[in-house]
Amino acid sequence: MTVQGTPIPSAEGESIGDRQQVKLGRYEVVRELGKGAMGIVYLAKDPLIGRLVALKTIRAQNQDDEEAKEFQQRFVREAQAAGILNHPSIVTVHDIGQDETTGTSFIAMEYVEGQNLKEVLSQGRPLGFEQIGDIIAQVADALDFAHAKGIVHRDVKPANIILLEGLRAKITDFGIAKITSGGNLTTTGQFLGTPNYMAPEQIKGAPVDGRTDIFSLGICLYECLTRRKPFGGDSLTSISYKIVHENFPPLNEINPQIPDGYSEIVSHCLAKDPSKRYQRGKDLAAALRSVIRGERPVRAEQVLEDITVVTRDRERLPTIEVPFPDAGAPPTVLEPFDTNPRPGATPPPPKAAKPRGVAAERLRQTLTGVRAHPAWKRRMPPAVFFAIVGVLLAATVGAVVLIKSRFATPASVDRTLETRRIRERQLRTEADKLLQQGRAVDAYQKYMELKKLAPQSAYVNDRLQKLSLILRQEETSKQKLTLARQKFDEGLALYNAKKYSEAIPLLSESFSINPNSEETANYLKLAQQEDQKERAARMRAQQQQQQKIAQRGATTSTTGTLPRPVPVPVPTGPTSLTTVFNSTVNDGYIVVKAGIDVLAHENLWQETGRFLTRRRVPRQVNVTKEFTPKNADLEVWVVIKSLNINEHKVIPRQNFLAGVNHKLTVNFNPGSKTFEYSLN
Repeated sequence: MTVQGTPIPSAEGESIGDRQQVKLGRYEVVRELGKGAMGIVYLAKDPLIGRLVALKTIRAQNQDDEEAKEFQQRFVREAQAAGILNHPSIVTVHDIGQDETTGTSFIAMEYVEGQNLKEVLSQGRPLGFEQIGDIIAQVADALDFAHAKGIVHRDVKPANIILLEGLRAKITDFGIAKITSGGNLTTTGQFLGTPNYMAPEQIKGAPVDGRTDIFSLGICLYECLTRRKPFGGDSLTSISYKIVHENFPPLNEINPQIPDGYSEIVSHCLAKDPSKRYQRGKDLAAALRSVIRGERPVRAEQVLEDITVVTRDRERLPTIEVPFPDAGAPPTVLEPFDTNPRPGATPPPPKAAKPRGVAAERLRQTLTGVRAHPAWKRRMPPAVFFAIVGVLLAATVGAVVLIKSRFATPASVDRTLETRRIRERQLRTEADKLLQQGRAVDAYQKYMELKKLAPQSAYVNDRLQKLSLILRQEETSKQKLTLARQKFDEGLALYNAKKYSEAIPLLSESFSINPNSEETANYLKLAQQEDQKERAARMRAQQQQQQKIAQRGATTSTTGTLPRPVPVPVPTGPTSLTTVFNSTVNDGYIVVKAGIDVLAHENLWQETGRFLTRRRVPRQVNVTKEFTPKNADLEVWVVIKSLNINEHKVIPRQNFLAGVNHKLTVNFNPGSKTFEYSLN
């Protein structure tokens, strides 16, 4: 049943469906989360069990249109496909239904708080190589589970990978999943999926299976490692041609610091032939975790059926069985093998062996002739004999001294000092690597170990000083975010209890601590709207009561029994503020507050085009908001993430009079990144 009421505001100022409503089926809609290819996604509450869910909606404009009917069937198929998947890394589907009044179909899915991988990459958030490998490995495990159930995702891309706290990954949107065991609504040649992440067989219109998802996940891995797509182009035709025919730029050419193991994994994932890719998602996950451990990636190889001999040029030769010779056969003399025998030629006869005694007889005859020479019979004088002996001894001593001088005994090595220096080099290498990966806490611990070995090192002391500052800033930021979340939870509880005036200060304090929280800003805006409605209702009741009193007083004065009451002055009307911002950027938002009243919360961009031509363009902000007259500070926040801008301006105490329209103009200079404010 659909209940009519106040529209749920969104960043674009749209409502649910064609009519204003706060329910879809039994689900109470809280706010809009975003828009997808199928329709709008809302945050809603299940009143039966009090659980927050994400409602993905679709509404066919023409039920007689075949294309709309097929799109509706594909929407239902998403719930049927994802509903049988129960895995920690897959977004769970709870329910499917259709609103009877508006005809809007919806799927109730698990509400996951986090950012998708596409947003993380576009924001330039640092991801270490180990973190990237772990994220993709989690998704690979999830896809392996889905493939085992007969489901192929067919649209694996960073926008469908959600990162939760602790970099836990969940894959969602099985909107074009194919159930291999069931019917297939896709006609021949139909183009489903995102072009940059499609496999060659998808582009060719060939049958797809789990290896198609592995190709798409390989593109996601490449993009995370290099921050660019492997197959880019200016048109769909260019991108499709590169995916089917061209190789991707090697990882080491883009960033030489990427570990070598990732190059082998990416090449294996992005093979044009599906039979040359990883055949299972779990094989890809195992390879990634091997690289994270510093090992070579594990690759599942097909076992050969026949045992063969492998030559150096990888040519496989059949195994040759050589029989043993008979025991009584004479020994065979092996001769050189003629690789080019001539036809009809006979093998040469064996060479005759030379007699063994010839060489010995010749040596004996030579020695006999030398001893028979007359010089051997002459006597040598003693002086000559001793002179020869002295010369030989002197030559021997000189040779020994020369050899010792050339091969001097090396100095003894200080083993303790050498071991300490090796440990210092090891710690420094590990600490520098951890710092490059963005793991500041682990790097700090390594540098502290290094400081114990080298306390006087200026390099180590400088790194420790910088890391201490970074860790203090991170701890302060975490404490602020924790406090902001605590205030938000308290304010949200009061908001749900319809105590809007009590919820506004808590939500306002939470927003002041963390102005980047769009969720806090949205609930603050809702609470202020509801509080203004209650104030207006009380004011109308008070005016009616005063009018009744005045009427009774006038009646009494005619009889002369009671004096005429003094009329109570009524405000002439509310005050208002017009906010003007000339935007030149295609992201970010502006928030304006007077006291606790939010006077503007607008995006600085808007979307144009549809499907593949959809893009963001700058939006000229010009909005007017009425509020209760007051004397308060005017606060302005401007957040532009692409330019790293988080502007907070306080315009001191202003007197906003009843019935007066004030105007705030904010001018932004992109070159100097400065703002000018004008209030009149």
